[in-house]
Amino acid sequence: MATNGESARQWLEQNREQISEERILQIRSNLVKKINQLADAEDLTVSDEHQGLLEALDVMDAWLQERATPQETAAETSTLDYSPLIQEPSETVPQLTQEEKLRRFQNLLKGTKK
Repeated sequence: MATNGESARQWLEQNREQISEERILQIRSNLVKKINQLADAEDLTVSDEHQGLLEALDVMDAWLQERATPQETAAETSTLDYSPLIQEPSETVPQLTQEEKLRRFQNLLKGTKK
């Protein structure tokens, strides 16, 4: 199928209507396997074939992401809830004096030391 980014792009354009996402994922998986095999065999030197496969993988990933984006966006917008997380208090919160704050804090400390 594709051995570089341009041939992958052309193949995807020509077969856009006939191919399923599962088939693209299968091809992508095969590309990853071949890239890993080449990387192991070449001891970190990148050949033209290896570089072409990396480009083809990038094209496949971009195509899959582009194909998934509109569906996710529609699903996200229909389920988002923008209502406030908490309700505003109906009554005012009493303000404690400094002594009361200190007394409550000391009581909390006594309760945790047990």
